[in-house]
Amino acid sequence: HVGYSRGAASTALLHLLSGAGIVREIGLRAIHVHHGLSPHADDWAEHCRRFCDSLDVPLTVLHAEVRRDAGEGLEAAARKARHSAFGDAVGDDEILATAHHREDQAETFLLRALRASGPDALGSMRPLRRFGRCWLWRPLLGVPRSALLAHAQQAGLAWIDDPSNENTDLDRNFLRHRVLPLLRERWP
Repeated sequence: HVGYSRGAASTALLHLLSGAGIVREIGLRAIHVHHGLSPHADDWAEHCRRFCDSLDVPLTVLHAEVRRDAGEGLEAAARKARHSAFGDAVGDDEILATAHHREDQAETFLLRALRASGPDALGSMRPLRRFGRCWLWRPLLGVPRSALLAHAQQAGLAWIDDPSNENTDLDRNFLRHRVLPLLRERWP
């Protein structure tokens, strides 16, 4: 299974895996989680369906309820809903591949450090780990986002960026757009 958000990274991952014969033999499938947080969510799900059809990859669209009354921020609530949806859809000992890349890893590390997480959490994301009854595989953790964008552009792939990714009121986006550029300026 590939967690397919419709963004550049997950589009590139799905495209790359669709070209791998052994992955096709095992049974490549895509999962899109429809959070319903945007008025464009239905259009995004349809975009995913069209792209998966073009690759001849079966797609499952899962509707997830994002609970905003749990006392956590929107980012955390959406992640929890997404993880729950994936956990319900992926079977015992199956693999869920996600398109987390090098910049995602850096953002996760910084968020955890700023929250004073312990040493285990500061290890950030692992390439392969148990995820409920299945396995979570992040094959792109060492790959820069720019390489994934370059692949998507060279292959003529279409993706949709979520406009909420520009909202710097959200912690991860603040790090992505304001903090990491300063860190890269000082330590390229």
